[in-house]
Amino acid sequence: MDGITELACFLRKCVLRKNRDLSIGNSLRLIESNLAPLLAFSGPVIIWPEKEFKRLTAAFVRCNKEAWQMSPNTSTALFTFPKDQGGLQIKMARAIICSAAWGHLTQCCQFDDGTRQLAEITYKNALEKHGCLDMEDLQFEAEFLTWDQVSQNSCQTSCQMTSTIGIRVSWNPFNPDWIASAANLDLAQVMIHTQHPIHIQLKNEQKWAKVVEVKDDGRLVTMRTDTGDIFMMKTEGQNTTTGYPTL
Repeated sequence: MDGITELACFLRKCVLRKNRDLSIGNSLRLIESNLAPLLAFSGPVIIWPEKEFKRLTAAFVRCNKEAWQMSPNTSTALFTFPKDQGGLQIKMARAIICSAAWGHLTQCCQFDDGTRQLAEITYKNALEKHGCLDMEDLQFEAEFLTWDQVSQNSCQTSCQMTSTIGIRVSWNPFNPDWIASAANLDLAQVMIHTQHPIHIQLKNEQKWAKVVEVKDDGRLVTMRTDTGDIFMMKTEGQNTTTGYPTL
């Protein structure tokens, strides 16, 4: 919030001083390269109270008004209307954070390092709390919830944002038929059967390798690279001792 306010003040000073080096085009590029990444980086992990989120949106709009060298009293609708209706159609703070929030959820569900398990608990809690069957159902329900009701759960927050923007996301991250939901031992057995190679980083080099054997009740697998190197790899958890990645 402080960074956005600081940028708005900087742009305002440039307008008052008639700084010719910072044209409208350069001001817009400054917002695009600083403001949007700032919101995308911090937005999904911050629990925004509704009052603060409104202040954030107002500050975001004020930055764009200063960049366009418009009066602070200019209607906000000019920025939100589509271009074919005479508006500027800028990407508002809610849309930036919404996109980043869904990206944040996707990353949490991709890796078997604890974040996926936490994301699944958050997801199931949201479904059970509101009696929903899946993510699409939760988005319809979130449309009728207040900001304070959804702000304590990242899945609910993301669904409420898509509802207010007017879009729908079809996604089932914990489908039992997906590869990400399969046990690592099952994946290892399939890779032995199919001899499917995987691309891994080994000793700071990118190499192709295949699983050749499962050992220690599925906790370890024997891998062979395309150059014939043999090494052991853990199937679960974080490998911090051998320097090798985990399956």
